[in-house]
Amino acid sequence: MTSTVWDPAQYARYAEERSRPFFELVSRIAVIDARQVVDLGCGPGSLTAALGRRWPTATVEGIDSSPQMIAEASAIADPPRLTFRLADLNDWVPQGPVDVIVSNATLQWIPGHLDLLDRWARVLGPGGVLAFQVPGNFEAASHRAIREVAGLPVWRARLAGLAERGSAVREPADYLATLSAAGLRVDTWETTYLHVLAGADPVLDWVKGTALRPLLSVLSEPGEAEAFLAELGAVLRAAYPPGPAGTVFPFRRLFVVGRRPGQPAAAPAAGLYGIHHVQLAMPAGAEEDARGFYSGVLGLPEVPKPPELAARGGAWFRGPTVEVHLGVQTPFHPARKAHPAFLVTDIDGLAERLGRAGQPVTWDDAVPGQRRFHTVDPFGNRIELVEPQQPGTPETMAGQARPGG
Repeated sequence: MTSTVWDPAQYARYAEERSRPFFELVSRIAVIDARQVVDLGCGPGSLTAALGRRWPTATVEGIDSSPQMIAEASAIADPPRLTFRLADLNDWVPQGPVDVIVSNATLQWIPGHLDLLDRWARVLGPGGVLAFQVPGNFEAASHRAIREVAGLPVWRARLAGLAERGSAVREPADYLATLSAAGLRVDTWETTYLHVLAGADPVLDWVKGTALRPLLSVLSEPGEAEAFLAELGAVLRAAYPPGPAGTVFPFRRLFVVGRRPGQPAAAPAAGLYGIHHVQLAMPAGAEEDARGFYSGVLGLPEVPKPPELAARGGAWFRGPTVEVHLGVQTPFHPARKAHPAFLVTDIDGLAERLGRAGQPVTWDDAVPGQRRFHTVDPFGNRIELVEPQQPGTPETMAGQARPGG
């Protein structure tokens, strides 16, 4: 891996946009009772801690090659359940079979990582999952601009080679073939996000946290980095002009989830072992109200319904560990007593958002060790939000992410 110096604070800018692919990746990992979870390329550790909340009985280890990132992550370590370690991912060898391996926006930094993926796939236990996402935007205007400016005579000798890291990323079909050959059942897809960024030079600020780190690490003479950034900023402003809502920054990402066949040892052989989704009712024709509440207020991304079900109306929403289906019921009657209870982080912030949206917030402290309140969706269905209060549990670090695209 590169000896690039990482800046966790710079990377944390636009952290909400950077972390969204991680949660969408993890939402596709169908492992219930993981015992050993590893985050390869863990960055500052906040998303590794989210894996600990996803699998609360697992031992979760974060590994990264950046001393700066591991120093940041160590502040939220909770041994022995949540630990962090400095290591080169090329050298990582687990002590035994692993249930879940996650790598979020890291493999683009490792040339020849198909061989590495084959090795990682073969350490999965029965039912284990290897899940990763990588940027697929290396032909985007942002990267062409970096290569253009790095190739200018004043910079070419030192920077041109450092601007070509995109050649490490392969196409989805390559990942499918590699992991299938290693015995995994593979699901792969891609998404192009249209991020709307604020600020005078938002795309420059974005790439300063990721793609520019190897280049800035070698521009150590006084004024060099500033001069390079001034030239690059002018090119990026021309490529990404601001619009009425902000600067639109398209970003393609590739997702891969491979599962080893078999039954995990920790899972029961038969019987209930988890909740697939929560079904709630809604009136006909009220899909926009559902989207405004479940996506706009609660922050659950909408997912497409299967074509054979889409004609029935309603909407589906999916978060990292929860899926909510809204189905049309005629005549409609809201659920006033029976209700879902969702685990949340930053319950005070969520209560504030609901209040701003005009939704009721009714606090209830009847259950020790929990902070919780009830609200209703736009249709009158009762919703409970719960934040467990557990000593020693790492606090959520919303608004931080890890090194990546």
